[in-house]
Amino acid sequence: MIKEEHKYLMAKHFKTNSGESNNRVEWLDIAKAYGIIAIVLGHILTGSSTAHFLYWWHIPLFFLIAGIFLKPLKSTDAWSTFCKKRVISELLMYVGIGILLICLYTVIHHQSNQFLMKHLFDLVLGGRTLNFYTSTFWFINVYLLTIMTVTVLISMTKNWLIILLITIAGLFFGTGYQQVTWMHINSFAMMPWGMDTVLITAFYTYLGYLLFHGHLKWLEKIEVNMPIMALAGLIIYIHSKGDFSFRLSLKSHLMQSSLPIGLAVAVIPVIFSLAIMVCAYFTSKIPIKFGLPIIGRHTLAIMYGHKLFLDLCLLIGMRSLPVRLAIGIIAPVMIALIVQKVGKSIFERSGGQLIDKV
Repeated sequence: MIKEEHKYLMAKHFKTNSGESNNRVEWLDIAKAYGIIAIVLGHILTGSSTAHFLYWWHIPLFFLIAGIFLKPLKSTDAWSTFCKKRVISELLMYVGIGILLICLYTVIHHQSNQFLMKHLFDLVLGGRTLNFYTSTFWFINVYLLTIMTVTVLISMTKNWLIILLITIAGLFFGTGYQQVTWMHINSFAMMPWGMDTVLITAFYTYLGYLLFHGHLKWLEKIEVNMPIMALAGLIIYIHSKGDFSFRLSLKSHLMQSSLPIGLAVAVIPVIFSLAIMVCAYFTSKIPIKFGLPIIGRHTLAIMYGHKLFLDLCLLIGMRSLPVRLAIGIIAPVMIALIVQKVGKSIFERSGGQLIDKV
């Protein structure tokens, strides 16, 4: 997921070649970097065929990775720690940054106080009501609900088949309709925080847990990753020939395909997410990584901040795609690094320790 809690990693599963434990797996950071670059690019190329393709996998990828860092919780203390470190801390960041960005949009675009109050309240409603600089915040809504849901499931039973069947059933139920037309909030057909989207994202997250938790090495095997890449390439080729159609928008809960929709949503995003992970693994083996590991360690900052910088580029007449993409990625990372540096200095002076949350 975007934010990795190091205490949730089991050191024996994350060894360096020297045998020393390492808190991060580089190719996972690179995979997250590819995912967040795809998100920013999709927001620049809104409505294009490239954006539609990126929507196939960029958000599912993050939910798949999120499952890797979950674990069953068996005690009250464990649940308390989980809520404090994984839920409450994220909520505080969501609210704080959300308020800041809404205020900035109001000032930059000369909006009224009524606009300000309405969009501040949208932080409570979440989901599709979140727009402008906070349009990506729906992901945080669904992410928090998803990790809580999947954590409950894996804590209740060790039977992986039961949980898999539950999440598959949820996915097919969630893809059985386009939107919750029986509930409207601020004229949007949606549930608060887009909570019905969890029916789909819980499947991706549990699949990530099932496939990778404690055993990452299998994807690195050539007899596994080459068929994955070949299958992804085959899907692209068949789609380019017009033999099937597929569109996916988890925020809007809109799915379209000439294939059975439940099957398409279950299979296509997973195959491409795995293919991106394979690409990330091979990227980790080359000497020059173009800053991708750093980007991958700050995907949360980019998720929160890129819409602001993309808009500022347009306001000053900067429309070059490469420049906007670079600014949308680099500027939030720079801010995050500065905040970390200042925070570390403050904590060191006070005798505390800084916990990296970005």
